[in-house]
Amino acid sequence: MKKKVLFFIEQLTAGGAEKILSNIVKNIDKESFEVSVLTVTDGGQHWDSVKECCNLSSILHAADYSGSLFKRLLYKIKYYYIYHAPAKRVYKRFVKEKYNTEVAFVEGFATKFIAASSNPDSKKIAWVHSDMIANAHADKRFSGIEQEIECYKEYDNIICVANGVKKSFEKKFFESEKLKVLYNPVDDREISTFSAEEINISPKWHPVLATVGRVEWQKGYFRLAKAANNLKNKGCKFEIWIVGSGSEEEKIKAYISQNSLGEYVKMIGFDTNPYKYVAKSDAFICSSFAEGFSTAATEALILEKPIFTTDCSGMDELFGEEKCGLIVDNSDEALEEMLERIVSGKINFKEYESALKVRKKAFEIKTAIKTIEEVL
Repeated sequence: MKKKVLFFIEQLTAGGAEKILSNIVKNIDKESFEVSVLTVTDGGQHWDSVKECCNLSSILHAADYSGSLFKRLLYKIKYYYIYHAPAKRVYKRFVKEKYNTEVAFVEGFATKFIAASSNPDSKKIAWVHSDMIANAHADKRFSGIEQEIECYKEYDNIICVANGVKKSFEKKFFESEKLKVLYNPVDDREISTFSAEEINISPKWHPVLATVGRVEWQKGYFRLAKAANNLKNKGCKFEIWIVGSGSEEEKIKAYISQNSLGEYVKMIGFDTNPYKYVAKSDAFICSSFAEGFSTAATEALILEKPIFTTDCSGMDELFGEEKCGLIVDNSDEALEEMLERIVSGKINFKEYESALKVRKKAFEIKTAIKTIEEVL
């Protein structure tokens, strides 16, 4: 008999957790699991790919509320209700089926929602993707730290995507045997296939450094652009490709325009296939202030691109015992110094080739999915 599993996530936009969930539902054994995904809002970059391989539904349907001012107002009222009414009431209203396993796939509201489940027989799993001290965005969904702790105590397992994430969780909340570390699954077969697609950019200079992610403060792209500008003013020649979209996109574009950085820093925007850009680059760069376990960096590893990153959660675990690139202090100065070493030719990318080939094998999709299935 198939196990019925519910994954709850607020939306299926272009974030790392959303991509990981897409990888899981695509590759999970459909003979053993009947998978459902519930979101608050419909649409988003991963909506169609998730819908193809599981039962997908949302609480709100944007199309039902388009048009009149009244409908748009009604949408806002329902949205407010979902996030501010007692979680037990919201769960009971919108979850009608019974599941063997219920998964809160991101921190914050999802954790609160599944913890309020009215099904006492289900196994409950919380997935923690972020360093919850360095990136405390989830706290705003709780009345205080005590409420957040009580929610997590409702779970049978708490999955952390890196040892660094687990240590931060323990420091902030509590230690428990419930805590387990599972690295994010990346679809190495899909990555290899789509990376061969052509791109419409022809680099003027090398090295070309690619980075992929939501264009938000956490990713540090504005400080990366500032470092690039300082090196441009020193006469260095290079290109940085930022693949993604987000709330800081216009701010960074304005900075690029004001400083005539257009030939050095290129804002690609969101693309359903970021692998083709990483594949055509010389290396991957991560400027993040905080990560959980970087999906984009793992995908770069699969493509055998050396990784140059600030020190954030998961990066040392991604490298393991191999020399897959460089990890520097998480400061503006260290980021710029590393970038200068790269673009001035002081680093030979070829010295990382053998380590990348070895390390990528640890992140093949089959191994990760089997472990996840055992937990579910």
